[in-house]
This record gives sequence, structure tokens and C-alpha cells, in this order.
Amino acid sequence: MTSLRSSSRSELREGFTRLHPVGLRRGFTLIEVIIFVAIFSMIITVMLPLLFSVTETRLRQQTIALVEDNSAQIVQNLMRRARNTERILQPAIGSTGAVLALQHGSGGLHPMIFGVQTGSLIVIERDIKSVITSEQVAVIDFVIRNTSVSEDKQSFTYSFRVSRTIRLERPHTYDRRFEGAITLHPDDTPLSGGCSCSAPSCNAGIYSWNVCSASSCSARTEPIICP
Repeated sequence: MTSLRSSSRSELREGFTRLHPVGLRRGFTLIEVIIFVAIFSMIITVMLPLLFSVTETRLRQQTIALVEDNSAQIVQNLMRRARNTERILQPAIGSTGAVLALQHGSGGLHPMIFGVQTGSLIVIERDIKSVITSEQVAVIDFVIRNTSVSEDKQSFTYSFRVSRTIRLERPHTYDRRFEGAITLHPDDTPLSGGCSCSAPSCNAGIYSWNVCSASSCSARTEPIICP
């Protein structure tokens, strides 16, 4: 009798194990998958515009900072370099031009030329070119007006625009105009070298000038936006 009862219990346990395997996990139903996809889609729909808005705001702030920083670089360079020069070579008194050429008392820095080349403001000291602004912005409408009242009282006004376009869903351009005036404070240092070189000139976008070397004039050229 005891043997029969033990056998019956063993069979019941085996049958239960076959019907309900240990460790078996129930999978997702189709309805649960559809609900999950729907909820996930709603979250993405809400979050994407927010992410785009944050990215756009950050890019706009970076653009404004770049334009302002490069504009400050231009103004500082004009003031620092031009104030201690001797004379304005171009444009002529009462005239306006896209290039500022200055006579410097030091032969190693004469002439000093400011102009725009492929969207960047450059300065040339004798025959060494330096780029003042970043390639990430464009310098536009660089205009110099010679406001000198005489050869002894030299001054000029400047105006320019700095622009940058960022590629968003719709392209956005940040553009600012700057202007000011600078008076030269020459110490009437005679130009060293003993050369009598011709004045700078422009022809079809090629700016030409001469540098004094060993009492002789050597021609230099550079593509610059000029009349």
C-alpha cells in the first residue's frame, strides 16, 4: 500500500513538471509590443523638437560669440597697429577705399596694408602677411575713408561687417556692422632705407606695392579686394 502511494505521488510530480517546466519565462504578446512601440514613438516625438531646439540655441550662441570676437580682433588690430604709423598712403585725403595702406617709420614694417582676402581681413607688414580673422566668419564691406585735414593731422574712419551662416533646418545668418575712427599719432620718424618707391596701386584685384631693400625698390603683389 505504501509503495503504491509513493508511486502515485511521483507520477503526479512528473506530470506537473511536464505541464509547468521550471524556469520557463512567458514572452511578450503582440499587444504588449504594439503598446511599447506606441509609447516609445510618443516619447521620441516629444523629445526630438526639444533636442533640436537646444542644439539650435547653442549654435546661435556660438555664432554670436564668433562674430563678436572676430570684430573685436579687427578693431584692436586697427587701433594698435595704425595709431603709431606716420602717414596714410591710401586712400587719398577725402577719398574712400577698400584697402588701408600706411607709412611706417620702421623699414621692417613699411608699408603696412590692411585689406580683405577671400573673406578674411589680412594685414601685410612690408612683405609678411598675417590673417586677423577666423575662416569661420566672413568680413564684408571693409571701407576706409581718409578724413585727414592735412598731411600733419592724419585720421581715418573704418566700417565693416562680420557675418556667419549656420546650417540648421533653415539656414540662419548672423551679421553685424561695426564702425569707428582712428587718429594717427606719428613721431615723424623718417622712413629708413633711402628709397623713393612708387605708391601702392590696385589693378583687377591685384594689389601692388614696393619694399625698400639695399636702397632699391622690390615689387610685391597680393590678391586683395580693391577698386
